[in-house]
Amino acid sequence: MPVFSRRHNQIFYKSNDPEIGQYTIKKLSFFRRISIDTFDALAPSPYMLALMEFDVTDARRKIRQKKRNGSPVSFQSFIVKAIASAVDEFKELNSIISGKRLFIFEDIDINIPLELNTDGEKFPRQIIIRKADRKSAEDIFKEIEAARSRFIQYRTTGDEDKWANNMMRILFVFPKFLRKILIREVVNKPLIVKKRSGTVHFTTVAGFSQTSGYVIPCMIGVRSLDFTLGSIQKKTAGFGNETLSRDILSITVMFNHKIVDGVPAALFSNRLKQIIENGDFI
Repeated sequence: MPVFSRRHNQIFYKSNDPEIGQYTIKKLSFFRRISIDTFDALAPSPYMLALMEFDVTDARRKIRQKKRNGSPVSFQSFIVKAIASAVDEFKELNSIISGKRLFIFEDIDINIPLELNTDGEKFPRQIIIRKADRKSAEDIFKEIEAARSRFIQYRTTGDEDKWANNMMRILFVFPKFLRKILIREVVNKPLIVKKRSGTVHFTTVAGFSQTSGYVIPCMIGVRSLDFTLGSIQKKTAGFGNETLSRDILSITVMFNHKIVDGVPAALFSNRLKQIIENGDFI
């Protein structure tokens, strides 16, 4: 006999077919369906991918020392600070494209999705580190932790997250084809994107995966840059006559080729590598 149950506002249908075997049908969550509509609505952009490895041994050592001295800092907050500092030296990358116009912003606002428990499943809820280039790694760490605490208490990470959730609920009233049109209207307004979603996107799977490799973002949208951190692996490297074990971070940088050409992308990548491997701004 089929079994019906309701859990976290999701409907499950379970059955045991003699030919197919056991299977479960799960209703997609509200948040997942809006995400699908958003991906469908965004036109694909030509992009360049940089798959890079950074030696973060010295940076991690500095972070451990800072923690022993009582400073609130994390590897994630350090990387966000490093990205913001590198982008600050290449301001044209802190931009959003709209038709024939490019909006280049002074403030570097980095969008960080946090995996939090929403309606019974893990779902990314956004926070935006405003003017990240002017903040320390400790300041960024405190903002991230404060956002987690706000979510536990109020079920939202902040004003931008609240706006995004309200928009999703409004959009879901409309049929899918209208939702896609409305989403396109919003993302084609750079000032709204900057205000509500930031100028640079950053995400990480480093805390969830121990597998070596790279994570490829699905699309970049209207921004210039998208960063995805992979895992950190121990690898051997030669230093003079010695062979040492080093901590190697895999990172994917996606450049919007409508905005960024190869040489600026390479120069930016070199500078980012230098900042991270030197452990600057920790």
